[in-house]
Amino acid sequence: MSDFLSINRRRPLVSYVLIALNLFFFVIESVLRLFFMPEGQMLVLLGAKVNVLIARGELWRLLSACFLHSGLLHIGFNLFALYIWGPQVEALLGRLRFCAVYLSAGLLGSLCSFLFSSSVSVGASGAIFGLFGAFLYFRTRHRQVFNQVFGMQLLAIIGANLVMGFLNAGTDNFAHIGGLAGGFCAAFSTGLYREKWTAPHALAATGLVLLFACALEWGMRRYGGSLLPFLGL
Repeated sequence: MSDFLSINRRRPLVSYVLIALNLFFFVIESVLRLFFMPEGQMLVLLGAKVNVLIARGELWRLLSACFLHSGLLHIGFNLFALYIWGPQVEALLGRLRFCAVYLSAGLLGSLCSFLFSSSVSVGASGAIFGLFGAFLYFRTRHRQVFNQVFGMQLLAIIGANLVMGFLNAGTDNFAHIGGLAGGFCAAFSTGLYREKWTAPHALAATGLVLLFACALEWGMRRYGGSLLPFLGL
């Protein structure tokens, strides 16, 4: 393991774009609320995670749900976390890898929720927990730097948020757990900023895609659907 640590010192453009996208969809939600559309109906229309619809082939909901929120407090908390932690992870990964990790964590968070929770759900929290997963991967590569910069405080934040998720009945903690694991695995697959992409990274990325596909197929079969027709099988 090299002791050299590269940091992306450019502006965290991807983080700001992700914040803007979340705000854009929240504006659309707010407009629909002005027309007195019921909250649940509006979120389902825009792309909430609905297990039965995903099993019928609306796979895009696994991603669209990550950009929707159920209220001002919900989006405020998530975007504050993205504003604080996003630029730091983007500096560690670089723009392209950060984007890949964020979206992968969001997808894996939605997938975990699809597998283990029947509730309709929305929110960026799975992807945001993916940022924490990326921090944990960084810790495996540069433990001393991690301890000096973040230390036990970050680990305590992760633990506290998971515990709060279990205590709050309205929180989709499966998405949090899936996002956390997904962020770690995706960061392992991409590597850090300017890190050479090697065979182990490629193997990890391939394994992650296969695991996602197999888990999605298992989940779809529980609702009478299947991923195989989309693959031409």
